[in-house]
Amino acid sequence: MIQRFVVKVGSSVLTDERGRLLPSRIESLAQQISASLIASVAAKSRGGTSPTRLAIIVSSGAIACGMAKLGLTRRPKSLAQLQACAAIGQGELMHLYTMAFGKRGLVTAQVLLTQEDLANRARYRNAKQTLLTLLHQRVVPIVNENDTVAVEEITFGDNDRLAALVACAVDAQLLILLSDVDGLLEHGRLIERVESLNHHYHALVHKGKRQTTKGGMASKLEAARIVGHSGVPMIIANGTVPSILTRILSGKSVGTLFVPPRNRLSSRKWWIAFALRQPHGVLIVDRGAADALVEQGRSLLASGVREVRGRFESGAFVAVTDREGRELARGMTNFSASELLRVRGMNSDEVAKTLGRTRACEVIHRDHLVLAKELHHETQGS
Repeated sequence: MIQRFVVKVGSSVLTDERGRLLPSRIESLAQQISASLIASVAAKSRGGTSPTRLAIIVSSGAIACGMAKLGLTRRPKSLAQLQACAAIGQGELMHLYTMAFGKRGLVTAQVLLTQEDLANRARYRNAKQTLLTLLHQRVVPIVNENDTVAVEEITFGDNDRLAALVACAVDAQLLILLSDVDGLLEHGRLIERVESLNHHYHALVHKGKRQTTKGGMASKLEAARIVGHSGVPMIIANGTVPSILTRILSGKSVGTLFVPPRNRLSSRKWWIAFALRQPHGVLIVDRGAADALVEQGRSLLASGVREVRGRFESGAFVAVTDREGRELARGMTNFSASELLRVRGMNSDEVAKTLGRTRACEVIHRDHLVLAKELHHETQGS
């Protein structure tokens, strides 16, 4: 039985074509999740051996709700307008969730996150611990992006990505993305199972028509890639269909199931690959260093660094490219940009002497380095 799961509900499920919130959809969602959670607790109290179920909801709808309140029919492009809509809509959205779960004896908690919260390792751990503590207390966290304060550079981009990051953070056993489509379609027919997330499936993506929503199938495939590298399966299903969650949680074949690949990243490498977004700098390496990284799985040494671009401190997230500009890897550097400019091309003894250290460490240790080929090659499901 699935114990811990994350449900992401899209705006297309919670609102009509004009962006008006549909309280009945929230009621239905709360009823299905509550029934599943309460049933598992009852079974446990009767001496059952299965663990009780725990659920997290990642909910869109705040911006769409605010748009409806302001009479807007198209999603604003201005960040300030989006934030105003979120500020107006978030309170009403959370009130509806609280009331819907409250009448079924469950407590909810609002958790608002920004990309920066998960890109900082300490804040990532804190957010994870907060979510796990809420689950331990049998509380249903309602997670959303903190749209009101997030600036464009630190947004998740869409709630599909946020849901994927949350699912991995809490070691969920399943991520469910509820949209207004039955799943991933090919020529109008449902693809029930995806075991190799390759270019063929990305070619099936078409841009959505709704003006009050964000994301689409492309962001859902990216979410599948994110959770897959952490070993979490994902289902895309139609959230407008009655009892859809009940069917999924009872093991029925519904929507499109994305099977995680056999090759999975360590938690540290996963965090580098997906919780971080924009590198603070670029290290350009020679052919020898490129071969050592890609073919031999070695750490990056100063001797192989030829150019340094950007300004960053020690511990920064940087990209590594070859001289032709092809990205080879990303990782956390042990040197600042100014230090690397002084020691690039030097061997370890020269680096230590130049920087006044007893010994020189790697520019990027292989345990803190994620190769591009680890993320973009076609992976087979288990």
